[in-house]
Amino acid sequence: MELLGLHHVSILTGKAEKNYEFYTKILGMRLVKKTVNQDNTESYHLFYAD
Repeated sequence: MELLGLHHVSILTGKAEKNYEFYTKILGMRLVKKTVNQDNTESYHLFYAD
């Protein structure tokens, strides 16, 4: 099966800025939602889409 691309990604991270740079600048995705992780308020739950 050939992989044609990613539709969406959901990430938990403590390094939101570096994560954002990778998914938007390298993979070309767009950030569609950003929330604070309820289990660890020092990290973010980021949602990206194509």
